[in-house]
Amino acid sequence: MLEIENLKTNFNTYDGVVKALDGVNLKIEDGEIFGLVGETGSGKSVTCYSALKLLPKAGEVVDGNIKLNGEDITNASDERLREIRGGEIGIIFQDPLSALNPVMTVNEQIGEILVLHQNAELQKLALEKEIPTYKSEKWKASPGVEFTIMAFCISFISLFVMLGQWRFSLPFLFVIMLMILRDYLQRENPASALDLMVIDALSRVKLPNPEQIANSYPHELSGGMQQRVMIAMALAGKAKMLIADEPTTALDVTIQAQILQLIKDIQKEENMSVLLITHDLGVVAETCEKVAVMYKGKIVEQATVDEIFSNPKNDYTKGLLEAIPKGGKERLKVPNLEEASVL
Repeated sequence: MLEIENLKTNFNTYDGVVKALDGVNLKIEDGEIFGLVGETGSGKSVTCYSALKLLPKAGEVVDGNIKLNGEDITNASDERLREIRGGEIGIIFQDPLSALNPVMTVNEQIGEILVLHQNAELQKLALEKEIPTYKSEKWKASPGVEFTIMAFCISFISLFVMLGQWRFSLPFLFVIMLMILRDYLQRENPASALDLMVIDALSRVKLPNPEQIANSYPHELSGGMQQRVMIAMALAGKAKMLIADEPTTALDVTIQAQILQLIKDIQKEENMSVLLITHDLGVVAETCEKVAVMYKGKIVEQATVDEIFSNPKNDYTKGLLEAIPKGGKERLKVPNLEEASVL
């Protein structure tokens, strides 16, 4: 599916050139969950961002080849990269609130991906159901705005009634009546094909009440919901590969388990390839089939999960495994290896 050969990435800083990646080799097969582990700063995320050309201005790929389904995309055009990002490879970032646009609703953000990568399916659905393609004739603000307006009006109505000045509450009562009348008059207006596909994408990631969430802004959702929205966005373009960049870092333990199980379920249903970036060896043991260990921009060991845990070859891998808390009182530290053998 994705093959990376001798990938080298540098960052140009005021203090000189930093070699973030120094000859990375990876191969992710069709339909497998591949884990990429290592300490913070080892180059895990930079590897993926280099493959998708998502590096900041200071970063540049100086050597190596990147192949997707046998196609060399190392020097792919911007147009081809736009097709790949979202259409063939989806990505989940570790902080969903930073990755999502705060001034756009969930509907608008997933809708952008659908229009870009699934426009033919949108047109087909609109023709079949005889509904608008992109924009519904219904008008309604986000659930948060609707709730705020309603709560504001009810609060002032209650206040003026308590003060015996009920006449001053009439304008607020009029606003509530207008909202009810609006919903009644729009009850027969059909949703657009885009709205239906957004709701379907949210339903796939098991979000409750997808219609309400579609009209919400990111800050109105919990961390777990935001991450599920990110997964829905990554899958909306029918990508066959998913890159999950530490998708559970900002979540509590219970929600972490739910998100990981969701990724596993979707991978099994869609027969997707998944590249899971993490520093948690427990997540790797529960989720992945193969794993590569990174240290200082290099792959120091690569094998199946069983082989890594039962018979690690590299000293750094052994140090990572020894640093796993085992219930004792002593604090274990990962050895600071200046040199690590490279595959």
